[in-house]
Amino acid sequence: MKHRLLIVAAAVLLTGGVGYLAGRGAPAVSGDAAEDDAASVDTGRGSETSTPAAAAADAVKTQADISLPDADTPLLQIHEALTRRAAAGDARAACRLAAEHERCESSRQQLRAVDEQDEQQTRWLDAQQQVTDQMRQRLTQSRNRLESRRVFLAQVLVNCEAAPPLSPADRARYWRQAALAGHLPAMRHYASGSAFRLHELMETLPALQTYRREAETIAVRAATHGDVASMYALALAYASFDDGRRRSFLAQSVTPDLPRALGWFTALSRHPAITALPKQHPVATTVARHLAELQAAATADEAAQAARLAATVQVRAAEPRDAALLVPNGAVREVGPDACSAEPLAAAAAR
Repeated sequence: MKHRLLIVAAAVLLTGGVGYLAGRGAPAVSGDAAEDDAASVDTGRGSETSTPAAAAADAVKTQADISLPDADTPLLQIHEALTRRAAAGDARAACRLAAEHERCESSRQQLRAVDEQDEQQTRWLDAQQQVTDQMRQRLTQSRNRLESRRVFLAQVLVNCEAAPPLSPADRARYWRQAALAGHLPAMRHYASGSAFRLHELMETLPALQTYRREAETIAVRAATHGDVASMYALALAYASFDDGRRRSFLAQSVTPDLPRALGWFTALSRHPAITALPKQHPVATTVARHLAELQAAATADEAAQAARLAATVQVRAAEPRDAALLVPNGAVREVGPDACSAEPLAAAAAR
């Protein structure tokens, strides 16, 4: 009986998980190759005949045609060039700066969590008078997993070494810049509230006030273009009535609205990324449950409003990454540096 109690206690310790301690998922690491970044850009126009506004527009247009650096390039090597490009209005560079620094911060947080969990296991083991062979085997397996995680995170952090610091407020500012420019991954990330971290909230309070005013508009624009993660986060936000549950930053920035919630869940129920999910998938069951509940509660006028909203959403083919973006509680996974190479909506439509 005593051996069984030891095993149960240790199992609870071992299954605590690094994710709980770190508060976020693993950092996204890219593999897409791109051309080397250009340190300077020649717009090809004479300064004597161009107005400042025209010159700035030409610079943004020219830089939009330049690939971002490879996603595995050390941040120190590209930080200055990305900063210049972002200052010139390049949404992809702004996204890349924010994503790089967010990946570094997330990796540091997770590495601290790994070390803390390892220390917890060591303290627990030292406090035991007797440990079974089965328990020792479990501890060995757990420590092997922690060490593998530690090695991976250390490799990620190599790219962060000696890079200039970026404050949480500046990181949020770059996310906002890219989002306002129509960069879809940045819009998804910023509007969902993922650009703000709980352990940094006091440093980002002014940025959060701005976010609260803009989040709904940005989320609606991304969702209307068929971004399934934005649609899902927005639908849950509008359906977030006062039920005592923990609400996302986006849910705290919108007014609960039954017709809007029903409209977005209706659009979601038709989205290829949702219809392709197994029926028992947590996201699929959440969409089906909310849709049924809202349909039952809606008046005829509210149902008509919802139908009109759902008709405005662009239905596009599902992309391979769509399912990976969906989190049951509506949170949005971190945007990795590789995702920043996507063109802003206006630029993509013009091609």
